[in-house]
Amino acid sequence: MAEGHRIVLTGGGTGGHIYPALSVAEQLKNDPDVEAILYIGASHHPEERLARENGLDFIGIKVSGMPRRLSPRLLTWPVEMGGAIMEARSILKKFRPTVVLGTGGYASAPPLAAANMLGIPTAVHEPDAHPGLVNRVMGRQAVLISLGMQGAAARMQTKHGRLVFNGNPVRMSFLEERKRDACCAIVGLRSDLKTVLITGGSQGAKALNDAVAGCLSRLLDVEPHLQIVHQCGDKNLNDLKEQLPPGLWESPRYHLRAYFDDLSMAYAICDLAVTRAGAMTVAELAVTGTPAIFVPYPYAAQDHQTHNARFMEAQKAAVVLPQGSLSAEALYEQIVSLLADDGRLLEMRKHMKEQAKPDAALSLARQLKEISLSYMGATLSAAATR
Repeated sequence: MAEGHRIVLTGGGTGGHIYPALSVAEQLKNDPDVEAILYIGASHHPEERLARENGLDFIGIKVSGMPRRLSPRLLTWPVEMGGAIMEARSILKKFRPTVVLGTGGYASAPPLAAANMLGIPTAVHEPDAHPGLVNRVMGRQAVLISLGMQGAAARMQTKHGRLVFNGNPVRMSFLEERKRDACCAIVGLRSDLKTVLITGGSQGAKALNDAVAGCLSRLLDVEPHLQIVHQCGDKNLNDLKEQLPPGLWESPRYHLRAYFDDLSMAYAICDLAVTRAGAMTVAELAVTGTPAIFVPYPYAAQDHQTHNARFMEAQKAAVVLPQGSLSAEALYEQIVSLLADDGRLLEMRKHMKEQAKPDAALSLARQLKEISLSYMGATLSAAATR
């Protein structure tokens, strides 16, 4: 029997499923009571690179998402999923976990299903206001359902577990106090100007980039009191530069990057963010108290980004600009009107902070240890009676 906690983390596909698991791992890695941590995800997907970059052991399995349209893959997919469950079962038998945490995405289904087959306790963390299919199904057997947003509570059910609103775990760098002056100096911007962060996430968002390209010249020429930090995505960088008037991307009040390794630095200097509305983005905005203009990705599964954005808008922490209404003119007007209203920005910052759950990762890590300890105790008692 293991002497300490042996914890499996699983989840993948997007950052919204991966980063909660990595944030919990940050809390567990240096815990003397934790004997081992293993990340199981889809082979050659983002979770593999990110898990390894964060110093975690990773094992990949062959798994893909369920087809959402009629196609021949509907016939072969159940066989593939069955094989992935058996593959995960073999991994779990060798690793001997004391608890398995799933954070969503199709990659988490096989390890959670295998754990249920083996009698290993499971927990799921649902980051979004509108729960995904895997978490809804696997949550029914879970000992714990952790919620990132309260709006998900009505859509999650568990047969014999408990439902807890933890908030979404964020990386420690977002919880550290960052000095605005120092962060501005790093990116070469002024600390006395109002700053707008525009980001479509790590991959970028073409719709956002196009709108920025259409209004950037006007923003910089007509609004001398503001500056812009723009994360556009690696695949979009060259196209965006070609769209902009010659030399504009080199303006001292416009900092363009394909990707920030640590976006917390950008949050530390911005007064307003224009972003998508993925669960982790919402959580990072909340803990940093950053007012937002949300442009939800309209093709996200079950339109969960719109649910996230509308929930935060209802809390008066953000405004929503649907992608169908997005244009250079609409983006310009929304940015300028908000930056001109210091009172409203202050209120939005206050309400955004009210939604923050800075202890989410620590709380979930502690809950996993409680589940693990209970399982280890039950296993020892069963062994003693044989």
